[in-house]
Amino acid sequence: MLLLHGFTLSHHVWHDVVDDLSSDYDVLAMTMPGHWGGPGLRLRDLGVRGIADGIERELDKFGWGTCHVAGNSLGGQVGFELERRGRARSLVAINPSGGWKRFSRNEFRIGLGFSSQFPLAAVARMLGDRAARREAFQRPVIQNCSRNTAAVSPEDATNVIRAVSHCPIYLTMLLAGLRDGPLEDLHLVTAPTSLMLSEFDTFLTRAECMQRLIDELPDHIEEVTLPGVGHIPMLENPGVVADALRAHLVRVADRQPRAS
Repeated sequence: MLLLHGFTLSHHVWHDVVDDLSSDYDVLAMTMPGHWGGPGLRLRDLGVRGIADGIERELDKFGWGTCHVAGNSLGGQVGFELERRGRARSLVAINPSGGWKRFSRNEFRIGLGFSSQFPLAAVARMLGDRAARREAFQRPVIQNCSRNTAAVSPEDATNVIRAVSHCPIYLTMLLAGLRDGPLEDLHLVTAPTSLMLSEFDTFLTRAECMQRLIDELPDHIEEVTLPGVGHIPMLENPGVVADALRAHLVRVADRQPRAS
């Protein structure tokens, strides 16, 4: 299973989920191209398609022609692109981005939210771990992505700030997203897919950003609620995410034809 993180983050947000799943599955938590610690992303490749190109190159290195894909936020949007290319054996989209309508108020709200947070990220980059370890820098970011900020460990919060403050494509990716627009052709999704929505996601809400996905995705899509968590549920309750991923994989396996 391939695990993809959200915008400005890194593979670190999955570490507890990897520990849980790796006893039974081959798991790869990848830092996506253009993000801190991940493969480089050329300016001309900015966007979901360019990120997916880079991920495909990494999958080819591992010899993974196809795999189960689970992505959160931007990672979920990239997951839909990998599904379109035939690289996803199945897909789990956890609070995926791209559900808003093109040039809608929500599209600009989300972009402005990231833009307004950039000065904090820039200062944190200059100050390094002196900032990354301070609650004053952590709080605005963690509050955006968590229902219960106290459930996020200090180490995880520090690594979030490290990733956000060192994301090379922070501003340019926002422009690329505005250029490329939201998810399209959702009715063409054929891989077994679970749309997992956090109960308390206030960043990409159901009414404003997810209902279009629900309306346009095919009927075979499973909708799953992740209880008690916010936009990046792995930070608060990795156990509930790992359990949901296991349940998805079991459902997919049960639907596969068995040899006589």
